[in-house]
Amino acid sequence: MLNRYEFCISCHMINPVQTSITQPDGTDRFLIIEPVLEKEGDRGLHATGMYKIYKDAFGDETHLFTEPAELNADSNHLPDEANPDYLGTLRVFDNGEIAYTGDLLSIPEQRELAEIIQRYEEPDI
Repeated sequence: MLNRYEFCISCHMINPVQTSITQPDGTDRFLIIEPVLEKEGDRGLHATGMYKIYKDAFGDETHLFTEPAELNADSNHLPDEANPDYLGTLRVFDNGEIAYTGDLLSIPEQRELAEIIQRYEEPDI
């Protein structure tokens, strides 16, 4: 079993990303990849290697909020398990392994997502 420090160190996605992957029937599935971030003292937020995956409404002209949210224990938000757009979590490891928690993404879809995450580079702002 890998510990939390053996997750994908080379994956540096810190903002949500809208993307598409190919479904087994050849059509596109539009998704949002939301990195799970961890605060590390005064050094700020860093990627953990875990990503929440959500369905995305293609062409709805929305823009993702990319500033890290402040954690608030009193927030009144919809739990992931109750969100119909939530597809599960994907962990990406430096050794190429992935671990998917969920039952809605095929193995090829999981692999394609992992490749997107591993190749992703944050844009210069």
